[in-house]
Amino acid sequence: MTAPALRPTVRPAPARGTTADRPAADRSTTSVQRAVVPPAPRRADFATATAMLTPRTRRPAGPREFSHAAAGPLPARDESGIRPPAELGDPTALCCAVAHAAIESLRGIRPLTQLARSVSPEIFDALHARAQVRVAARRRAAGSLPANQERQLRSRVRRARVVRIAPGVAEATVVVDDVDRVRAAAVRVEEHRGRWRVVVLEIG
Repeated sequence: MTAPALRPTVRPAPARGTTADRPAADRSTTSVQRAVVPPAPRRADFATATAMLTPRTRRPAGPREFSHAAAGPLPARDESGIRPPAELGDPTALCCAVAHAAIESLRGIRPLTQLARSVSPEIFDALHARAQVRVAARRRAAGSLPANQERQLRSRVRRARVVRIAPGVAEATVVVDDVDRVRAAAVRVEEHRGRWRVVVLEIG
């Protein structure tokens, strides 16, 4: 028998660009370059980059506008200015004092300025005009008492009655002994800036 012929072993040629074609020095350099791996980026780097790319929202200059539509309507203010009568107190003492002082002012024995804060400007002007007429009439009358003796004859309040007709409104009737006669005064008081004030005064 004839022995089989031996075939030569053919090795594939190395591909271009591989480490087999390169010199030993190049292969060592390539292996070293591949071994160096850059570090992975940190979260802080991403946060810094995001903050730099995101534009900041600035508030516009000038006054800002506010809306109260969501809060609902505001409660209405009380413009009447009327307080409960309990806070004003009892007006009886004021009615008696004003009636008493007005009668003595008409006689000229008490200064009318004492009533300036207790009565309205209209009442004060009316009392002033009436007092001037009464003083002039007494001076012309014959046999009038001297001024010092007339000042000694003081009047006094006999009785008074006060009726509350509405919140902050009251009316009173005051009876005064005026030396030789009895006089009655009708008084109406109303609330004014947190206190009572006489707005009507009629003396009989």
